Amino acid sequence: MAPKRPPLIDFSLSLTGETARRCSIFIEQMIEWEISNELRKRKRKPVDQKALEVSANMLCGNLVQFWNRDPKGTFGVLRGSEWYAENRHQLRPEITPKGVTGFLDFLVRKNLVELVSEGKKHPDAKQGIPTQIRAKKGFISFLNQGDISPFDFQYHRNPIVLKSKDKTVIPYVRTDLTEAMASLVNIINRVLLNHWADIELPHSKLMALRDKGVYLEKTLYSRRTVYRVFNNGTFDDGGRFYGPWWHSIPGELRSLITINGEDTVELDYSSMHPRMLYAYLRIECPDDPYDVGLDPKHRDIVKKAFNALINAQGRISKFSNPEKGPVFDADEMGMTWSEFLNHIKSYHPKLKDHFSSGIGLKFQRIDSDIAETTMLHFAKENVPILSIHDSFIMRNGYEETLSKVMADAFKARTGSDIPIKVTRKPIKARHDRIAYQAGQGAYKNYNPTDSLHELNTDYDTRFSDDPEYGPYKKRLSEFFEYRSKSQSQVRRDLNEEQDPQKFAKLELDRLKGEDPC
Repeated sequence: MAPKRPPLIDFSLSLTGETARRCSIFIEQMIEWEISNELRKRKRKPVDQKALEVSANMLCGNLVQFWNRDPKGTFGVLRGSEWYAENRHQLRPEITPKGVTGFLDFLVRKNLVELVSEGKKHPDAKQGIPTQIRAKKGFISFLNQGDISPFDFQYHRNPIVLKSKDKTVIPYVRTDLTEAMASLVNIINRVLLNHWADIELPHSKLMALRDKGVYLEKTLYSRRTVYRVFNNGTFDDGGRFYGPWWHSIPGELRSLITINGEDTVELDYSSMHPRMLYAYLRIECPDDPYDVGLDPKHRDIVKKAFNALINAQGRISKFSNPEKGPVFDADEMGMTWSEFLNHIKSYHPKLKDHFSSGIGLKFQRIDSDIAETTMLHFAKENVPILSIHDSFIMRNGYEETLSKVMADAFKARTGSDIPIKVTRKPIKARHDRIAYQAGQGAYKNYNPTDSLHELNTDYDTRFSDDPEYGPYKKRLSEFFEYRSKSQSQVRRDLNEEQDPQKFAKLELDRLKGEDPC
């Protein structure tokens, strides 16, 4: 077995807060060091200065993160300018090889970072062995003075991603259209980052999700935003929103999602793609297009097969991977896979020319635009909304407004009406939590026969020592503390920007840094 390679630097990572300010001190020291050693003849252009600041911030964030995981571990840094050029479409525009390697070389010279091994180019590989580095204790001690919050680490992903037919990310020419789409995604993300989505799950059960490959203790912080993915090398196909942690959890846990500590409700378009296809053909859709005369317990696999029939081109392979949803069992169904598909088709004879045509991919572009319209409606009011393709999660109380916005957005794009399903947090989940907290002494007069309403009238819970729900409440408390500090800092920054003397000095420095015409 080949030895496991050390991890690579995460180019999406950045620092905020006091840790970022301390990182900027090293940037200032680097600039002073360059001047004192006459390594630069003139000041950097504003664009190059910005590249240095963003690249250095990203590198500092990685050094802290990897140190926290393993102080003796290393991670790889790519130094070749060719790699940055080839992968420019996957990087933030401010991340440059000069910015990364220049700051890294400075830290190594100052004995703040250890260069464990130089990178090597492998003649038979597209990518060789990257340079291996790790932070030194003094560097980390300065950056981390006991006040680092998980919220100080932010992750920046390109808001618009284009994939080829073989599902690989490819570059695209930035146009007014792509820039406009990116700006709308950024509006949605700013609101998501200004609020805290979590899952009210006992900590032991949250940890147990690791067995299913879901690491929420990390992704709750690192996957809080969305991006759009277009397919087949064109912006006409796909466009759905991906990225956030709530896409990765089992469906039955979505009702336990909270926003800012409040319970949520999920609204879901009913049979969205079948209804879009019928609307496209100007034919009335059956009340339940997934009802094909089989036992209701087979509804999920019928739904999956129907959508595969309109999304795929050509033959559809039998569903056999349980990690990708329901699997087909011929004995249980009482028919072969081919017979099953033909059975579904027989209930929709007017769609026969569109099965296996791939037309559903065009509908993904439409449903993603509908999702964008719905999310932007609330984002413009700084109201958080979580999307999962054709469903949306909001705090309780928004059901009526959300339902109307969803219905209006669908009708505007298809000319058709659509039923909308509502899912709420199960009563049993509320009772289970209250019963657990009562066992911890959270309620003075707990009687298991009381109603939920009666129990909530004396809500006096001690979360700090609660091993199961304490971590959930702690995350929420830390977020509000972080947001309060961030807002205070924004107000201070705005006051400084509005200081006429300081603004004049900054503008003079900027003009001095520009090349003469």
